[in-house]
Amino acid sequence: MRTSQRASRLVALLPVLVAMMGGSLFPACTRRHDAVAELEVQIERYRKDPSDALAARIDASFARLDADVAEIRADAATKSDEAKAAALARADALEAKGGELRKQYYAARVDRAAEAAKSAVQEFGQKMGKGLESAGKKIQGALGGGDKSDDGNKGNDED
Repeated sequence: MRTSQRASRLVALLPVLVAMMGGSLFPACTRRHDAVAELEVQIERYRKDPSDALAARIDASFARLDADVAEIRADAATKSDEAKAAALARADALEAKGGELRKQYYAARVDRAAEAAKSAVQEFGQKMGKGLESAGKKIQGALGGGDKSDDGNKGNDED
């Protein structure tokens, strides 16, 4: 008989235990990540090592941030005046922080593009410089003005 009494007590306590555990487990599962903190980390990483994959992740994080702002605004519409004002202020602050992060991200993208352009111009300049140097040597050789230290490259069109 004692075993059946224990079993019935445990069965009676089971919903209480589930409710207690559910209250502590489910918020951890449904808790949203901090889109602002995630974006700050991603933008800093993008500044150091830009990549298309990271840019795509940043764009997705901005989309999540925009969705969070929209969700807060939608929830605010269902609240009382004081709670509504607080929710809208929170949405405004989150939106402002998102705008600030977008500026930082766009600045990092412009820096990346400027570095790419600078590298391209330098590479072009080096190729042009070598081409002009080669053409100058060929002209000098054709005019007979080449000196003897030309390593026998007079008139050699392979340069």
